[in-house]
Amino acid sequence: MSLRKWGITALSCVLIFAALAAFKVLEIRAAIAFGESFPEHSESVELAVVATTQYTPAIRVIGEMVAPQRLDLRNELAGEITRVGFESGASVRQGQVLLQLDTAVEEANLQAAQARLELAQSVYERSQGLFQSKATSKDQLDRAKADLSTARAEREALKRTIEKKTLRAPFAGKAGLHTFEVGQFLMDNTFITTLISQQDFIWVDFKVPQFYRPLADNTEVTVTTIGEANNQHQGQAVVVAENTIIESANRSRQYRARLPNPRGQFSANTMVNVQVPVADTESVLQVPALAIQQDPLGQFVYVLLEDDANQGYRASRRQVKIKHLGAKQALIESGLQAGDKVAAAGAFKLHEGLLVFARERPGQKPSAPMSEALPEVATDTASRRQDEGNL
Repeated sequence: MSLRKWGITALSCVLIFAALAAFKVLEIRAAIAFGESFPEHSESVELAVVATTQYTPAIRVIGEMVAPQRLDLRNELAGEITRVGFESGASVRQGQVLLQLDTAVEEANLQAAQARLELAQSVYERSQGLFQSKATSKDQLDRAKADLSTARAEREALKRTIEKKTLRAPFAGKAGLHTFEVGQFLMDNTFITTLISQQDFIWVDFKVPQFYRPLADNTEVTVTTIGEANNQHQGQAVVVAENTIIESANRSRQYRARLPNPRGQFSANTMVNVQVPVADTESVLQVPALAIQQDPLGQFVYVLLEDDANQGYRASRRQVKIKHLGAKQALIESGLQAGDKVAAAGAFKLHEGLLVFARERPGQKPSAPMSEALPEVATDTASRRQDEGNL
């Protein structure tokens, strides 16, 4: 009897367990069926097409604007100012009198020297006549000739002194500031003003580290003034000269470029950024910088492969080698091909095999490669040298 009770109890437990298991199986199947009734998980991203562009490796260095003609004017002789012939900051003509010092004493001495010269000339002419008639000696004629030369030299010396007290502009240009007044006494070698020529071009001096190849004449460089974005000026300059030696202090070679300046927007002594090409132009692939993802295994992008069944794309991870990563664009050395479709904005949400719905990147047609140059490729020469793959 005891065994029968145990058998009934065991059978009851088995039946209860089987009933619960069957109920759970049906519940799980219902849940699976319910889940399968929902659409597959997907993400929306911005699509970009891998394009080909022309890329010139370049560095960015600091340059300085240099006026083609610049002169600090000083007076050679001391004296009292009798005339100020220019205003602060005014344009002056070549030969224009800037300062006139008192020359009254020199002019009086010049008149006396002119009189002595005329007398010496007369004595010399009479001595020549007397010598020809043998009425005087050769010694007297030589003395008369020497006196004539001395008188002429004294007159020329006084003329030069008067000229030195008349300070003229050696070339046309723009004068700097001054505070001179008539009656003011100037010591010799006093700084007068800085005169800068007004031409339709200006020079740009800059230095390039020795480990970059030398720049050929007529190499184009891009010059940009340093300042606020809405107050910057940019222009194309061409290299016209280079220094003969590499400077020992910084192991750099100095170059000079000619920059058109017809409107005078570039000023002398201004510091500027100079973008200098350091290698030949080459064709490279570019993608938006947002497309580049990174993990411990390296840098990669998600290539979007068409999925006709779902009318979308499938994300496929692709390792890439970056030539340069800028703020907006990235240059790809290997891992992609022109025309590949990659995820740009929103790529961080993807994983391998995920269903993706993409919208076209604004301003880009998937079938048309881009070819505009990237300004972000420039680097600062104050940093350590990088290999060409990181330019």
